[in-house]
Amino acid sequence: MDRLVFLILGLSSLCTFNVVASDSSTSEKPVSEHVQTIASTANHAMFDSLNQEFDYAPDVTEACLECHTEASKQMHETFHWNWAKEVDDKMVGKGENAFNNYCVSAKGNQSCTQCHTGYGWRNDDFEFDAEENVDCLVCHDTTGTYKKSAASSGHPYYEDTVIGGTVQKAVDLAFVAQNVGSPDRDNCLACHALGGGGNGVKHGDTDLSLIDPSFELDVHMSPDKLDFACQDCHTTNDHRISGRYNDRAAFIDHELDMGHEERIGNNVSCESCHSPTPHNTRAIDNHTAKVACTSCHVPEMARGPYLTKLSWDWSTAGDLKDGKPYVIDEVFDGVEHHAYVSKKGTFTWGKNVVPEYRWYKGELKQMTFQDTFDPTKAPISINPPSGDYNDPDARIWPFKIHQGKQPFDTENNTMLPIKLYGRQGSGAFWTEFDWPKALQAGAELNQVDFSGHYDFVETLGYWPIKHMVAPAEDSVDCSQCHSQQSRLEGLNDFYLVGRDRSGFVEWFGVLAIGGGLFGIAIHILLRLVTISRRKKARNDIGL
Repeated sequence: MDRLVFLILGLSSLCTFNVVASDSSTSEKPVSEHVQTIASTANHAMFDSLNQEFDYAPDVTEACLECHTEASKQMHETFHWNWAKEVDDKMVGKGENAFNNYCVSAKGNQSCTQCHTGYGWRNDDFEFDAEENVDCLVCHDTTGTYKKSAASSGHPYYEDTVIGGTVQKAVDLAFVAQNVGSPDRDNCLACHALGGGGNGVKHGDTDLSLIDPSFELDVHMSPDKLDFACQDCHTTNDHRISGRYNDRAAFIDHELDMGHEERIGNNVSCESCHSPTPHNTRAIDNHTAKVACTSCHVPEMARGPYLTKLSWDWSTAGDLKDGKPYVIDEVFDGVEHHAYVSKKGTFTWGKNVVPEYRWYKGELKQMTFQDTFDPTKAPISINPPSGDYNDPDARIWPFKIHQGKQPFDTENNTMLPIKLYGRQGSGAFWTEFDWPKALQAGAELNQVDFSGHYDFVETLGYWPIKHMVAPAEDSVDCSQCHSQQSRLEGLNDFYLVGRDRSGFVEWFGVLAIGGGLFGIAIHILLRLVTISRRKKARNDIGL
């Protein structure tokens, strides 16, 4: 689709405009290089409602709503706001019931509110229906100066704050509000690349290198070629962003669908642009009925300059030196990383990692804190993909499978949330380093039963790989799957040529080939006999 069309869709759906800072008098501060300079029909710096000093972020939202009257109502219906979706009559998501094997649960970890599209979500008293609680600036800031604080549950920094020896400047809310625009990669990746506590931690295919990737790293987002924004694929409608959610599959079908209005803000797949058979080579196109595009076109995870986290062992957390937490750093492939952190435990990391492969039809079966399991069957898959060889909608997909070791209730056989962030006396693990207190406080916050008895169990978390698409010449070679050392060793519910051995098939092949050769030999022998007899007959009659 023409790039101009993408731009128009993005502007209209996000209900915002880019700014041309043509008059230096509108702000004493220079607009950063991230501010977009595409011509707009509005200059927010000229709006009286924004041309004032703001000392409270929700006041900015109320000013925005004077023009964008429906924006907060739309946001209230999105996953970015609720962090949960209704599945089988139960809300499931990072904000309620569900968990992962990183920081486990959002409730109990105020650090998560640095990415939430709201202000002040600290506990159950948060007003989800309050329009002024919506944070417009976290997605629409174009200055690069807007930062949210965990200590204030997602409010921006209202005063200069020292963090780890570095001064975080107070946010000039008026300056940011006067320079809002369509979200760019910096906005999206500030959360989606840094989730889990750092760059590249969660996703094997999403880190800060995608802000300005080389063509070899990502053929779609590289400025050397297509220069896609996130919204070019993750289209939006009424602030709903296309993609997989707990209640919705990652894709609907495998037909060419880009441009269909009903898809905007709902779903996205490679086939949306490329169709299910784009190669013009029958042998390769035949694979797409069972093999996802990214299985071949994303050969490794974390192919850029950064690492991705491969395992997290909470059972080792809490060790102190001289009564204080400490950190052990290591270097892997030239990149320094944390190998141990008292607050979090032990980690392993990787770079240029071959993914693992599973059948997947766009759905992950998310465990909740109410689900029971058998700890003797560890590792426990906490969000396994659905599908198998016989499912017509399932395909072989690449995954980052993150290995965790996290607390569970040994009496109830259920997973346990952890209260991580908080003041002394709150039970917060990062403050008191007391597991029973942290688990009791986390259970109360999440309304989970806790018997008081706990241990740690190994878990597996599944993250589909879909970004960092390599150039065609760097795609996975046929022999990497069709060989004894196949990438697909974890998929054993079908016969794969070159990888699998079958006595029946091999003996049938031997017999077929042997029978064929025997038939050819008989045919040649008969021909020789026939020729000899004809020659003798001719001699007998004197020809």
